[in-house]
This record gives sequence, structure tokens and C-alpha cells, in this order.
Amino acid sequence: MVQRLREPRRFIQVLAGSRQVGKTTLAGQAAKQSGLPTRHVSADEPTLRDSHWIRQQWEAALTLADAADANGALLVLDEVQKINHWSEAVKHLWDADTRNGRRLKVVLLGSAPLLVQRGLGESLAGRFEMLRLPHWSLAEMREAFGWSLEQYLFYGGYPGAAPLIRQPRRWMRYVRDSLIEPILSRDVLLLSRVDKPALLRRLLELGCAYSGQI
Repeated sequence: MVQRLREPRRFIQVLAGSRQVGKTTLAGQAAKQSGLPTRHVSADEPTLRDSHWIRQQWEAALTLADAADANGALLVLDEVQKINHWSEAVKHLWDADTRNGRRLKVVLLGSAPLLVQRGLGESLAGRFEMLRLPHWSLAEMREAFGWSLEQYLFYGGYPGAAPLIRQPRRWMRYVRDSLIEPILSRDVLLLSRVDKPALLRRLLELGCAYSGQI
């Protein structure tokens, strides 16, 4: 990732993966190591976001790029899939910068891979490189937290929840509130129309209760 940011401006870099696997941390570390002046903003806030917000952030980042050296500057847009028509807005701004020789590099982060992929395919074909961040592997969880195979199979590869496994109730609340609830209440509803969200929740509960039996 750092090497890509140090290269001449060529492609939008896209980090896509599940929630709580370290996308924002990775982007922040890569931006710092690249040495580029960086504007890092997130659409994961309660206030309304639209394509005009993207333009505002883009213009602010262009100010950094114009004042920087030949390597330019970096704009990181986090949770971009939550903005309506985000891919069309990014395409328009990216193409305009390309025509005008602007030196702004862009990283997009998204925690709903299907939504991100849909936007990329619709408007940004040929303009991006994808980096997929899956759940952490057993080797990674073992190195970071000293986990055994049994712990990995039971708790999964979510590093954010790992320090809580000695407090089972607290771990369960974290997984419910930080992983399951946002997916059900936001990501799924953004992806497709759901007429009866309560039934969807019940279906998930039944699926968990009969894990490995359906």
C-alpha cells in the first residue's frame, strides 16, 4: 500500500473488507509512511452525506496537493459506500484532475464490499486497484494475541474484539453492537429493499441457533 502511494498518480486505491478488520488503521499508517500531506475524512457519521460533501472534501485536498511538492497529496474517503451516487461523483472529480494534471492521489475505504464493488463496476472501471482485507488469519491472530486454533475457530478473526474474550458477555455485546447490528440496520438496507427488517433479524437468530445444521 505504501509503495502504491509513493508511485506517480495512476489509479484510485480501494480498500474493501468487513467491519473491524483494520482498514482505517492500515490507511492511516500507509498515509503516514508515504509522507504525503493527507486529508482523511469519514462518511460514517450521523449527519447527512451526499455527493456535494465529496466535492467539498476533494477541493480541500486539492489545496494540499497544490501546495505540496511534485509527489502531490492524498485524500482518504472512509465508508464511502454510504454516500448516494458516490461512484459517479468520484469518477467526475478524478477524470477532471487527470485532464488538468492535478496531483491528488485518492484512497477509498468501504466496509460493505458488495456495495463498494457495485459502485466501482458502474462508474470507475479501469480507474482503480482493489485491496481486499479479509478477516485476520490464524497466524495473524496467534502472532498478535497468542491465540490457539480452538480460540480462532470459536471467536473468529476480528482483532477489535480479541482483547475482550476473557469477558464473554462484554465480547458478545461488542460483536453484536459493532459488527452484527451495523450490518443489519445499515449495510443490508443499503444493498437491497427489506420490507420486514424484524423478520430478517429473526432469520439471522434462527440461522445462528442451527449453525452447521441447515
